[in-house]
Amino acid sequence: MNPVFTRISLYHFLAEARYNGAEIVNISPDINASHTHADYQVPINGAADPAFGLALVQVMFEEGIADWKFLKEQTDMGLLVRLDTKRYLRQTDLESQGGREDQLYQWVPNKGLKLADRANMFLKGVDIALEGVFDVTLADGSTVQVTPVYSLLKKSLDTDYTPEKQQAISGVHPDTIRMLARKIATKRTNIMLGYNACKFYHGDLIERVMALVLAASGNWGKHGTGIRCWAAAMNDGQAIAMAKPGPGAANSEIVLAARDAAVAAWKKMDPTATTEIAVREIAKKMAGQERGGINRTDQTLVGGGSSAPPAFWWYWQAGYKERWNTREWGDESLPREFDEYFNEALEKGWWQGLDQPRPENPPRVLIECGGNTLRRTRGGKAALLPTLWPKLRTIVTMDFRMSQTALYADYFLPVAQHYEKITFGMPTPHVMNLTLGDKAAEPPGEAKDEWSIFHNLIRKIAEVAESRGLESYTASNGVPRRYDELARVYSMNGYFDNEDSRLDEIIRDSALAGTLPMGTNLRVMREKGHVRFIDWGLAPMGLSQASPLVPNKTHVPFRDHTERGDPFPTYARRAQFYIDHPWFLEAGEELPVWKPNPNMGGDYPIGMTSGHNRWSIHTMNQANEVILGTHRGEPFVEVNPGDAAARGVKDDDLIRIYNDLASFEVRVKISPSVKPNQLVSYNGWAGFQYSDWSGANELEPGMVKWIGFAGGYGHLQHLGAEWQPVPCDRWIRCDFEKAPAG
Repeated sequence: MNPVFTRISLYHFLAEARYNGAEIVNISPDINASHTHADYQVPINGAADPAFGLALVQVMFEEGIADWKFLKEQTDMGLLVRLDTKRYLRQTDLESQGGREDQLYQWVPNKGLKLADRANMFLKGVDIALEGVFDVTLADGSTVQVTPVYSLLKKSLDTDYTPEKQQAISGVHPDTIRMLARKIATKRTNIMLGYNACKFYHGDLIERVMALVLAASGNWGKHGTGIRCWAAAMNDGQAIAMAKPGPGAANSEIVLAARDAAVAAWKKMDPTATTEIAVREIAKKMAGQERGGINRTDQTLVGGGSSAPPAFWWYWQAGYKERWNTREWGDESLPREFDEYFNEALEKGWWQGLDQPRPENPPRVLIECGGNTLRRTRGGKAALLPTLWPKLRTIVTMDFRMSQTALYADYFLPVAQHYEKITFGMPTPHVMNLTLGDKAAEPPGEAKDEWSIFHNLIRKIAEVAESRGLESYTASNGVPRRYDELARVYSMNGYFDNEDSRLDEIIRDSALAGTLPMGTNLRVMREKGHVRFIDWGLAPMGLSQASPLVPNKTHVPFRDHTERGDPFPTYARRAQFYIDHPWFLEAGEELPVWKPNPNMGGDYPIGMTSGHNRWSIHTMNQANEVILGTHRGEPFVEVNPGDAAARGVKDDDLIRIYNDLASFEVRVKISPSVKPNQLVSYNGWAGFQYSDWSGANELEPGMVKWIGFAGGYGHLQHLGAEWQPVPCDRWIRCDFEKAPAG
């Protein structure tokens, strides 16, 4: 990431840490603005992060400076793997009846097999082996050899990822690798991840390696350590207020009691489960089903709708089936075609109820609210206008400005801007407060807040239904709904018609759920501006922090794991680096490895990447007059001087960037900070700021990682807040030339 651009409001913490003795290492292909405030700049080749990180771990293992106790307790490094099948040794292998399929084993020197405790990771004075090959007798009387995960990983690292061998991939000198590995192993280390790695095709491998670097050095669960990225949680009242049968604390208790009962029931069924594990398992079981709460004032149970990963939208309805089956744009090391994996995933029921809308049910109405489909979708209008748009009878955009999607919509409904309604700052572990954005001005003209717009739509639906003699319809969950009751149910008999009442109810329900201090309400929020959370609540992303919330102390994730031994919510109940899912074994990714980035978009010499502009972050502010004054005032890309000279391009020339999918024209900024064969097109430019309303995202094939559809394995299951699998947009292949005159 590039915190000088993307974390401006928080950057002073980095500066203060450096002033107090911390060293900052900036690792990036381009020499971005953050490098001038770092102690070390490591100019890595694009998409080479896994090789770089694995070499760091190799040095820690080779020099004996890894945190061995941490690896044995916190990770799966001590779990045993069968050498014949490459799968974990399981209780079902050793016991013909009654064994758990997910009960794994460790090896105690001079004693033999030990059941890996699923309830607590601490070894409590017992030592386990990290290396060696051991004979084990199976239930059928046969003998197999097993070895710990660490032994397999070390062999892989010594074979392929020594500092010298990784240099050809990453471009980083071996001396730099050894210097950084020694610092990481002997000092508290924190990784600022941002939202970049996950947008690469092999982003999962990048992030698995980052976590492995921290695991090898014992760097999570204490101050100054860990890894940071986005997570939203704690404002549980948002869900409670919308699910309960009526306003007030008594109705909130109905929802809370049902929620708590479900968690208690799961824990009774599995006494080894923490609350985090129970909530995630419940959420996974519910994924794809009609769900919601008691959302009628007569307390009739009615499901509240469902969600689906956008990948199925793109596959079934937007032509991405053809893109994802273009083998040379995906992982060519896999032995099967994309559709073979996709169809197997569906046949095995891994995405039951989530693969919507199916091809036999094409969407007819698209309501765009809170997004910008034609800009934010990988492939943009080049992908969606010929495929999805013809299927739609009506396209509605709800926004406060004429976005790229609004320009191709049938109806534009003006929405109140941020300070023309009451809002909350997104509560995350980065800022442990609920922050109020109060209404400072009335929305102009016909603009309204989103809740009111949907309420008016519901009223109009009931009115049209009455004019056509329609009384009711059957919802997708099989429950009949009366048209003339919809508005009453939506507004809780009119209680939510008042904006203050809606927001006050959410805040009170969060307090009732225990995430805010008792007595917190809208009046208190207006007096204080922000209130610190006191508990995580039961949202999965909050519980995944696995740490106590201490007043006036900096939050540190994973303390429950390191201080109490609480298990991780993974298949192995530890930080799991070995994944023996059949697809991962087939792909050679059972352990973290480096794989070359696919030629997404065609076989071209330039890799196009992105990042956030200074101040702008997203498109909604990009046309702002102040923001336009912070750069050249129009879209531009940055290229290396050598690449520009080879193509006869000069600074500020209009260039044409192209690949097998599309092309777009843009001004060029020649910068020696950009590596050869790299092109930087910063995120956030609106499509209409380019000629023909076509920008960088039209060049993105929107590939998803094929094995991202794997499921049916512990933690490899869809959870709504985690979005996966999603199309990627980093290091797209392309080339450029000077745009033709005229």
